[in-house]
Amino acid sequence: MTSRSTPPDSTIISAELTPDELRRFELLNNYMELLHSGDYASRSVLLEEHPEFLELLGCLESLDSLAIPFSEHSKNTVEQNSINSVAYNTTEPRPFGKYELQEEIGRGGMGVVHKARQVDLDRVVAIKLILSCQFASKEDIRRFYLEARSAGRLKHPNIVAIHEVGEINGQHYFAMDYIDGESLAAISHAAEFTAELAAECIAEIARAVDFLHQHGIVHRDLKPANILIDDDGQPFVTDFGLAKVFDSGDQQTQSGTILGTPSYMAPEQAAGQNSELGPTADIYSLGAILYELLTGRPPFKEENPLDTLVQVLEGEASRPSQLNRAVPRDLELICMKCLEKDAGSRYQSAAQLADDLQRFLRREAVDARPSGLLHKLRRWTRREPALVSRLSALLAAAGIVQIAFMFNAARDVSYHVTIMSIFGIWAALSFLFQWMLRRDKLEAVGRYCWSATDAALLTTLLITTGESSGTLLIGYPLLIVAAGMFFRVCLVWFTTAASILSYGALLWFQTRQNIPAHYPAIYTAVLALLGFMVAYQIYRVRVLSRYYQSRK
Repeated sequence: MTSRSTPPDSTIISAELTPDELRRFELLNNYMELLHSGDYASRSVLLEEHPEFLELLGCLESLDSLAIPFSEHSKNTVEQNSINSVAYNTTEPRPFGKYELQEEIGRGGMGVVHKARQVDLDRVVAIKLILSCQFASKEDIRRFYLEARSAGRLKHPNIVAIHEVGEINGQHYFAMDYIDGESLAAISHAAEFTAELAAECIAEIARAVDFLHQHGIVHRDLKPANILIDDDGQPFVTDFGLAKVFDSGDQQTQSGTILGTPSYMAPEQAAGQNSELGPTADIYSLGAILYELLTGRPPFKEENPLDTLVQVLEGEASRPSQLNRAVPRDLELICMKCLEKDAGSRYQSAAQLADDLQRFLRREAVDARPSGLLHKLRRWTRREPALVSRLSALLAAAGIVQIAFMFNAARDVSYHVTIMSIFGIWAALSFLFQWMLRRDKLEAVGRYCWSATDAALLTTLLITTGESSGTLLIGYPLLIVAAGMFFRVCLVWFTTAASILSYGALLWFQTRQNIPAHYPAIYTAVLALLGFMVAYQIYRVRVLSRYYQSRK
């Protein structure tokens, strides 16, 4: 695997391997050739066409990045690979130019950071090295140097300063201040933040971020892991790998490319609208960090990046006081103003955010104001879309039934009460299932129970009204489509099965109706086909989500 010599004769391989094994061998061989040739576009296409091999191919790439290409001049390359190795855990100082690498202190998607000693000046610094430099693309190297240039032009007491950037034996690096402390992520997980301490911390970070914005830089990846806290409690902004110089005209990052950490990125960033990102995107991230300090979790954090991105785009975060009753009202208003979906409704500068946090700390009136009724209603609809969609449908149906009853000369009161009771029970159960969705231990059960109950109550309604072949049958396809809102393939199949069984029960209860035999067969086939289409589309999106997660 680590050798780059000519592969064994294909005739011998064909004789020893089954057709399926031979296909896999050819796939792996093609993948390694693309990796070594630097053809990253074709490599990405291959990964998309064969998602079942994502984990294996990722392991191959990691192993290959550790390979030492032996040659007559391999001494420098051996040193480079030993420095860049994922297995670098030794505490022995290792020479690297005029530096001595002492220990690894951090690792991200593109680089690894070491604590080091600068020998000529006898001082402790941090050295960031680009990961897998031997196979780094031009874009990776460009972003690495962009990070160094972005941070190197800044001088602020709460921003990690860059001292030097360069290349040693083909290994790109830059040296920066060493902060003796921990990341905000590590500290927040180890201890709870009081409201005042959280406000003080975010206010200082906001001042540093405002300094960035004044110099034409949007960070785009603000999160607790990229905030370092020294032994004196001072925060430092670091990791400018995704920074955007918004007054430089740099168009390298294409629109539609999602960059950042899903739980902390603004909706416009999650939508891939990179050309439109401005300071308000960082303000959203500051609000997400404040939210986590107050509640112990970010506003949105689902099982995988796809679900998190969907929530960032369409969902609405719960108020911090719902998760932590000790959160003061004014600080909650500040936090929620940062997390507005509309960038124009947030603070328009990080300085405004810092000023409002200072007003909170001084017990003065803050600028952030409670939302109006319409705004609260809009937030509620985004926070609980499944409940809102069902209640809207039930309300519309109940309204039509009520109007028809009022204008019907031959009114059957008992029949009308029965129909309205079904609607009332349906609405009450919807509130119950929405409550279950908010509980981690009951969430999965709540989704399936809600789906089964919807199908059962729709069937009950159809049996009561005698509509086994009327327009109300559109309800079953709507239930299948609505199940897709949860982005769960199994739930879509479950809802499809429940709808088909419920339709069968409806036909059994109303056998006296004169329905052509082929109608139920066609309708059942349509339900099954619709379930397959919705489930398959969700499956495809899930595959893309796993690919995105493997690339992070």
